[in-house]
Amino acid sequence: MFRAENSFTNRHLCEFTGLDMEMEFKNHYFEVLDLIGELMPYIFNGLKTRFAKELSIVDSQYPFEEFVCTTPCLKLHFKEGIALLNEAGYKDKEGNG
Repeated sequence: MFRAENSFTNRHLCEFTGLDMEMEFKNHYFEVLDLIGELMPYIFNGLKTRFAKELSIVDSQYPFEEFVCTTPCLKLHFKEGIALLNEAGYKDKEGNG
């Protein structure tokens, strides 16, 4: 947490909550993606079911689009990702597609 302003409250201008994860993978980095691909829908579906009332109140004041996680998690090999970027017309700093 970082606090640079004068304040007499327990809330701060620059405050966040983070989620850190450490995990070893034995065969392939897709093991990590599988875990994250199960964890994220679990978290967001849990928020929708456990805190529907609170989300409705927030949405009435600050409209937001519902966060959607695909299940199962989309996994691409590096070369597949590069091919998709090239197809979309992405160019790197040197202008290469």
